[in-house]
Amino acid sequence: MDVKVDGMNRILVRGVNWVGDTILTYPAVEGLKTLFPGSHLAVLAASHLVDLWKTFPYVDEVISFGKKRGEASIREDLSLGLSLRKRRFHLSVIFPRSFRSAFQIYLAGIPVRIGYQDEGRSLFLTHRVPRTQDMLQTHRIHYYQKLLEPLGEVKAFSAPKIFPGEEERGWARERLEGLGLPEGRVLIGMNPGATYGLAKCWQPERFGELGRRLARKWEASILLFGKEEERSMAEQILCQLGEGGINLVGETSLLQLASLLERCQLLVTNDTGTMHVAAAVGTRVIALFGSTDPITTGPWGEDHVIVRKNVSCSPCLKRICPTDHRCMDLITVEEVEEIVDKKLQERI
Repeated sequence: MDVKVDGMNRILVRGVNWVGDTILTYPAVEGLKTLFPGSHLAVLAASHLVDLWKTFPYVDEVISFGKKRGEASIREDLSLGLSLRKRRFHLSVIFPRSFRSAFQIYLAGIPVRIGYQDEGRSLFLTHRVPRTQDMLQTHRIHYYQKLLEPLGEVKAFSAPKIFPGEEERGWARERLEGLGLPEGRVLIGMNPGATYGLAKCWQPERFGELGRRLARKWEASILLFGKEEERSMAEQILCQLGEGGINLVGETSLLQLASLLERCQLLVTNDTGTMHVAAAVGTRVIALFGSTDPITTGPWGEDHVIVRKNVSCSPCLKRICPTDHRCMDLITVEEVEEIVDKKLQERI
C-alpha cells in the first residue's frame, strides 16, 4: 500500500545497530531526502554510531539512545517514546527488523511507520514490507532501499560515502606524524577481527605473515585496526610483524578510523564494519569471506577484491565453525599477497 506523502515534512529514520549496516543504509537515506527535499530528516541511532551520521549531509538531526537490556531497556524506550512523541514526526522508516526498533517508533506515536514485517512486530507498523527470499539474497544496499517503495521511486543513488571533518583528518595526520611515518609512506591497513564470531576470521598468524612480507617488500607500515577486545589478537600479529606493524586497535573513534583508512593504499580485512568504512572513504579493499555472503554484504564499489573459496558449506552464517573452517583455511598467504602486490603496483 502506497503512502499519501502530502504534508509529510518531519521524518524520522530508525537507524540500524551495526557499523557496516549503517553505512549500507546511506543510499536509502539519501533517497528519502530526495523524495522529501524540503523535509526535516532526523536519524534515531544507537549512541556508539552517532559519529557516522554527524557529517552525513542528507541528515538534519541525529538523536541518540542507549542500548540497555532487560527492564532498563523498557524504561529507556518508554522515556524515548514520550520524548519523540512531543516532536510530532509524520513519517518513520525503520531499517532494523528487530521487535525493539518497531516498538520504539510505535511508542513515539508517528502516524506512518514503514518497516519489514518480521520478528512479531507487524502490529507496530502501518506499512509492512515483506522480506522475500529474493530480497534476502540481494545486496543490503538494495535491501534497505526496498523500504522506500511505498513512498515513491528513487531512480538513482550515490555509493555510500563517509565525510570525515577537518578535525578528524588533522588528527590522523598528526597521529601518523607522531608515529614517525612520513608523507608518501606506503600504508596498508589490516583488520583481523570481526564482530559476528570467529567463523568470519582468517587466522591471525596468516595476517602476521602477510604483513611481514608486505612490510619488507614495499617498505610499508602495516596499521592494525579493530576493537579493544581484539587487542590480544593484534599483539599476536605484531610479534610476527616487528617494527613494520603499528597497533591502533581500540584507539580510534569511527571518524578517526575513517580518516586513517583514507590515508591507506588499501585494507586487507575480514567481513567487518571496518571494511565498509574503508570502501566509503575510497580506499580499496581486499575482503576475505568465508562464513558470510559477499553478494549481500560485500564492499560496495568496483575496485575491491573478494577472496573466497567455493566450498559446499559456505555461506553458513554461523558464529563458530562446527567443522574444519575450510572456507578460511583454504585462503593462503601467497594468493592474498599476490592480489595486494597487483593492487599496489596499480597505485604506486
